[in-house]
Amino acid sequence: MVRLKTNSIVKLFLCIVLCICFFKVPNVSADSIANNAAEFTISPVYPREQKEDDAGYFDLNVKKSTKVPVKVKISNLNKNQDIDYIVKVGNAITNNDGTINYTDFKNKKDKTAKYQLTDLVSKKELKQKVTVKAGKSTEVIVNLNVPKQAFAGVIVGGIYVERLTNSYDNTKNGVNTKNHFSMTLPIVITEQAKAKRIAKMKLDNVVVKKGPEITAKLHNVKPVMFGKLSIDSKITKKNRSTVLVHKKVNNYQVAPNSSFNYLVSDSSNQLGAGKYTLDMHLQSGKRKWHLVKDFVITSKQGAPLTKQTGWLGISMMLWIVVIILILIIASLVAVIMWQRKKLKS
Repeated sequence: MVRLKTNSIVKLFLCIVLCICFFKVPNVSADSIANNAAEFTISPVYPREQKEDDAGYFDLNVKKSTKVPVKVKISNLNKNQDIDYIVKVGNAITNNDGTINYTDFKNKKDKTAKYQLTDLVSKKELKQKVTVKAGKSTEVIVNLNVPKQAFAGVIVGGIYVERLTNSYDNTKNGVNTKNHFSMTLPIVITEQAKAKRIAKMKLDNVVVKKGPEITAKLHNVKPVMFGKLSIDSKITKKNRSTVLVHKKVNNYQVAPNSSFNYLVSDSSNQLGAGKYTLDMHLQSGKRKWHLVKDFVITSKQGAPLTKQTGWLGISMMLWIVVIILILIIASLVAVIMWQRKKLKS
């Protein structure tokens, strides 16, 4: 009976394995779900200033004192309902994680920027509301007014389209969630297509917060967009060579005339109060930058003495205890030796 039961279990197991091997599991991705739920698409309608017709975004070579009509085609895939959309124009910024946001609406114009995309668009066209009939398409026009004065480098931003119909705030169990669907088309504008563009990175300052958390504000001060940026950062005590914190990242993207906050060290490194030096090596292609800046961690910002990491990864407090014990033992040995010497004499 036991043998029969065992054979039955083995056969059942083999059947399950065969079913798993031959049964095809449908591949459902988050993208396909999101696209189906959004029920709309956007596509660029290229003007004659477009460099490449298959770019998938607006890459324009413009002339000064001209007006360039940029059109976005919005297609409503819902055949039973008219849909409202909001269309906005934003500027490109560099996110702190090393990606480019092409439609920022909050940040002020960078001090190093001569122009930004929203400078070229009328106030009326910066934000437009449009209704697309069920199963139909509509083109939204944003006119770019190229400045009379020539500009070097690139101006970068984007057109943001968000579905308004059926977009609502949902409160459940005290948690607010926003149900909305949006898409973006980047815009890159160049006036002097063959001009040489050289990026320039600066280290504006080093910000220290309690923990301590150390952040470097890196700044691209030129109207140049570039990628594949690697950052190699090291923290040492001022005028010392021993590296206390080392961090390296690759493949960052940087928007023109933009800055971002790069986290060099978090509270896990437990740096104490004192004077330090941040040494950074940045590279994108053949272009390299070496940036150095001193900074101070105050007693309020630094890690407590009991948590500070010292030599060989052992806490500073433990090292102090060890040193005190060594001094006590050495003192006792010295006293004993002195007493023995005195007795002999």
